[in-house]
Amino acid sequence: MNVRDIVRKAWQVTQVHLKKLIWYGSVPAFFSTVVSSVYLSYQYFAFKSSALFGGEAHSSLLKEINTVWQLVASHPKATIFVIVLAAIVFVGYTLTPPTFRGTLIYALMKIKNYEPITGSFEIGLRRFFPMFEFGVIVGSFSIITIFTESSFILRWWGVNVFFIALPVLLFVAAVGLIANFLFTYSEYFIVLEDMKIIKALKESVILVISNLRKTFLIFLLMLLIGVRVILNVVLILFVPMGVVFLGAYFAAIFSHTIGLMIIGLIALSILLVASYLMGLFNVFSTAVWVFTYAELTRKGKPVVHHEGVMKKPMNEKIKKVKDLLEDEKIDANDIKKAVDDLEKEAKNIIALSEKESTQRDAGEAHDAKK
Repeated sequence: MNVRDIVRKAWQVTQVHLKKLIWYGSVPAFFSTVVSSVYLSYQYFAFKSSALFGGEAHSSLLKEINTVWQLVASHPKATIFVIVLAAIVFVGYTLTPPTFRGTLIYALMKIKNYEPITGSFEIGLRRFFPMFEFGVIVGSFSIITIFTESSFILRWWGVNVFFIALPVLLFVAAVGLIANFLFTYSEYFIVLEDMKIIKALKESVILVISNLRKTFLIFLLMLLIGVRVILNVVLILFVPMGVVFLGAYFAAIFSHTIGLMIIGLIALSILLVASYLMGLFNVFSTAVWVFTYAELTRKGKPVVHHEGVMKKPMNEKIKKVKDLLEDEKIDANDIKKAVDDLEKEAKNIIALSEKESTQRDAGEAHDAKK
């Protein structure tokens, strides 16, 4: 398949199977949007109170702790509610992305092979720890990490120190961009091949380098991920901004309690819409990458389907024939029996391949009809 076929096929799968897959994209997007909104709100108020905008050069830690303690003491019930809510968001933000990402990748590969997606969530759970490790590795060079380090230097040590550290930050960002590019297929090796993290990173680097001639394909797919990031940033920016402005407006019109309820409903509605849109794009972009991975591994590194069932017995029978041929006390009946077994195994592989080809053609015709 070329790039156009991959994108078209991915969009068809997204449309047909959206109801089954949207949760695996929207739930992590919901927690990610909440955490990112809180993070950007913190950065906004941190910059606003910094020396760059006329605030104090260095805020007192004891003063901040005293302010927080006064809020907790004056609103104990609200504090407990916020703590419980924060714990739920933290658990969801930590657990759902690796699990649901692995589930989505495995389910899309099952759909590509025209198989039911039952058991995909179990695979997502089994791949949680390597997927979590991969997220930590990639997150160390992410845009959010670089932005956090840059803003910290800018706020606490000023513009002069920031410009001194800027070349180092740009170098780290460049290394992170290259690493993300080379590790593009690591998740798919982890989920689909059950590889350990180090081996998956190595195989991804080899696959990317061995397919450098497909520059246009990789470039287009990277653009899709770039659009996802841009859309995510735009949606995240509108959530805290909308809540702040609408909160101020309704607080001025209605009573304090009613105003807070309206703010909460509006914020929840914005979060749900943003999460749905991001979930839709998560499913689509993951489908593009799954189909690309399948295409490149099929052409670059041919693999026999059901390798664990078919390839091992075949190798054993070939070895048996070789041993018989090397034996001086050779028996014609033994050779005939071994050759018959080998021929039977070859016919089984051919029949299995023809069956899979027929199922694939029927599935493609069914998708085209839809």
